[in-house]
Amino acid sequence: MMSNSASSNNIKSLWKLHNANLTLLVLLMVFIGYSLFIAINLKPGIIPDEPAHFAFSKHFSTTLGIPPDTIETYSWGWYIEQNPFLYYWITGRIINFINLFSPNLADQTLLISLRIVSIFYAVGTVFFCFLLSREVIQNKWWQLLPVFLLTNTLMFVFVAPGVHYDSLANLFSMAGLYYLVRVLKKKPFISNSLDWMIFIALGTLVKYTILPLALIMAICWIIYIFLHRHSIFPIQLRNIKSTLLLSLLVLLLVGNFAIYGVNLIRYRSVTPKCREILLESQCEISKYEERHDKLALDEKLTIRESISQGYPSPIRYILVDWGYHLILRTFGISGHLAYFPYHLIRYYQVLFYGLFLLGILNFLFQRTISYTAINLLAIAAFYALVLFIKNYNSELVYGFKQVAIQGRYFFPVIGAHFVLLTLVIKNTPIRILQYLTLAGLLGLIFYGGPITLILNYQTVFATWFL
Repeated sequence: MMSNSASSNNIKSLWKLHNANLTLLVLLMVFIGYSLFIAINLKPGIIPDEPAHFAFSKHFSTTLGIPPDTIETYSWGWYIEQNPFLYYWITGRIINFINLFSPNLADQTLLISLRIVSIFYAVGTVFFCFLLSREVIQNKWWQLLPVFLLTNTLMFVFVAPGVHYDSLANLFSMAGLYYLVRVLKKKPFISNSLDWMIFIALGTLVKYTILPLALIMAICWIIYIFLHRHSIFPIQLRNIKSTLLLSLLVLLLVGNFAIYGVNLIRYRSVTPKCREILLESQCEISKYEERHDKLALDEKLTIRESISQGYPSPIRYILVDWGYHLILRTFGISGHLAYFPYHLIRYYQVLFYGLFLLGILNFLFQRTISYTAINLLAIAAFYALVLFIKNYNSELVYGFKQVAIQGRYFFPVIGAHFVLLTLVIKNTPIRILQYLTLAGLLGLIFYGGPITLILNYQTVFATWFL
């Protein structure tokens, strides 16, 4: 009896010490389970742009360098020349490694293998989200809320196993945010500064849409240096690790300049247009050109013209239409097939708009917000503004058909959004309001999350799976 009692006490002690870590492990395992189910069973061609990314990855596997554009690549509407290529190069090397053991692997099996690799990227993103949350939120249970939200965001889970550059770009972005926050919290300046810059430099070599994130993070970092210049300078590299990290960063910056710097000098744009690097006849077979010709208006509307034709003004669009469509495409699925939770959209709107107002009220009454949270808010808001401008410009081109609106475009900063959202609920002084908001958030996110996909895969999603 004494032995059983001692064993029970030991279990209780271990649970008390590690209960939050065990809960994190459970969240990760459930997320991996969802992702593996999708990776193994989902038919090809449903995850956004997966066939194109798969084709590019196989093309990169044919050489250790950077292959030229071919009819197979530019027919998708994407181009290798003077465009970021890191994801394809890495995936090409993974394909080479797989071929060492299975040289005649069928495309379907190879696709599933690469999907499983993407799950590792997504798990890394979730883990860095947890580390970011832990730096900002001073409570072990509240620290887990952003992880729960991320692992139950339907679009994030759906694209997590996809063969595409988003998973790797999201990983680098979340890691960069984490190390920048460590800088802002006065953790070792040199190592964390180099870490955030390396990860973001890697991210921009994966996808050019990480550039706005790099810009706003650099601005926050420079402001921090100015405010704390007396304690930071003179900077000295005192160990081999910092020297090696600086050398790696220099190489990555050279790689970024070779793409974006040259593009700005030669083409006056971040990435060149098709007709600036390929022949007219080659550009005409682009699937992007076909979609553009099919969906675009004869001429791009001006803002005044769009309003006169009954389309929303920029203010109405950002307050009403944009949020509505982003929620649908974040907590629903938007790929080559789509599932939008119309039956839940009003609840999502009430919840998130309510949390926004609650955050404002918390600040007005308490007037306490940490320096780190201010910077995260600035980063999230700036990236959202850039995305809004890009989306609204696309609407003027296509006549407000939501062609370019995708919830997954928010994922590089979604960790910052979820951390800020958690802070709003945690800092709500009225306990009953805090509990009701938390319960509503947990219930809605879980009910509308990937459990919906799993439970309905033989009915609503019957044609999606093998």
